[in-house]
Amino acid sequence: MSQFKKLLLQGASPEQLADHLDGLSHNGRLEAIEALQGNTMSVLYERAAGQHTDIEFFVPEEIPDGQPVVHHGVNSLPWPVGGTFRKPMVRAAPGLVYGYNANDGIVSLVGWFTGPGYFTLRARGTESPDGRSDFDGQVFVNYYEQPGERPVQHWPDPKPSMNWSASLVFGDMCDYMWRVSKHVSVGAAFKRGKPMGAWFALIRQQES
Repeated sequence: MSQFKKLLLQGASPEQLADHLDGLSHNGRLEAIEALQGNTMSVLYERAAGQHTDIEFFVPEEIPDGQPVVHHGVNSLPWPVGGTFRKPMVRAAPGLVYGYNANDGIVSLVGWFTGPGYFTLRARGTESPDGRSDFDGQVFVNYYEQPGERPVQHWPDPKPSMNWSASLVFGDMCDYMWRVSKHVSVGAAFKRGKPMGAWFALIRQQES
């Protein structure tokens, strides 16, 4: 069992978890989060509750507009749909961040069917499009709202989330986020305002 997972299951505080992750390298953080499986990810989400973040956490202010920032993800879903993925994000304009889902492994083979799952990142205090009023003003990943065209030249073309094939996965969805450490966040997926019982963590690629 990884040291981070052990700390989490032993009831470590959010501050203790953050200190541990902040002391690791990028690869160390990846290994620590990838060791979490299934319901363990939900434990992390519950432990991080109340640890707010902001849009600048996901695309830091020092990153120029138009320059992507990659967040490496691990989700709680079982094989074959579970595993690792990436959420590249980019600031298209001040206060406006777009991103999409780049899946790894077997799930990447169905990307042609579902589309890339574009989203808009919405700041604290933004009204949720799925009608939730109990989300405590979290930053959220909004799949209801996506760019009309690809915001970065080499990114895939958007596929409307309400297209029937894309809607099977991304339609009517929002992910609500908490901060875990300087580079790590954790999210829970909701569809039409109802919890999906799916969680994930993101590790922001550290710029050298």
